[in-house]
Formats: sequence, C-alpha cells, structure tokens
Amino acid sequence: MMAEIPTTLRATRAGEALRAVDGLERRLDGEHLPRRPEWDCRTCAQRGTPWPCEPARAALTKAYGENRSGLAMYVGGLLVLAIAEMPTASTADLYERFVAWTR
Repeated sequence: MMAEIPTTLRATRAGEALRAVDGLERRLDGEHLPRRPEWDCRTCAQRGTPWPCEPARAALTKAYGENRSGLAMYVGGLLVLAIAEMPTASTADLYERFVAWTR
C-alpha cells in the first residue's frame, strides 16, 4: 500500500508544476503550447495532437541544450500537473508522453 503524500508536499509539488507551465510560453516562443486540462497542442489541435507534440519537443530540447536531466525534471513537473488534470488517464501512458522521450 502506498503511503499518503502529506498535504504540504502536494501543495509544494502543485506550485512547482504551475511555475513550470508559466515558463512554457517563453521556452516555446508562444507556439505549440498545451491546451489544458486536455493537454492537447493548441497549434496542432485540429489534428488532435497530444502535447508535447514534435515541434514542442524540439523546441524544449533546443532550450535545454545538453542539459537532458534538466529537461526531464522540467517536463516531469508538467507531468505532475497533467496527472492531476487528467485523473482517468493512465499514469504510465502520461509518463511515456511527457518524460520518456527526454532520454
């Protein structure tokens, strides 16, 4: 059985995730931003493209350069928020979508 996460820790993680979302517009030059709470790409939405789409991944990779660990931590923060906003989605699928590509 998994231990309950203390409320203060949950609040801290939520705050970190929201700060990560706030930084997206700058990192992505205002393009290929997520439409929340669905987490689809605003630019690619006509095609129903889940975020992060390929152009968003490319821009984030460029923004972080050689710092792959930093990139993984950043999108990991976004993953926390996406899990909260899409409670019926598979956590494993969301991990693959948000973090696994950073390896």
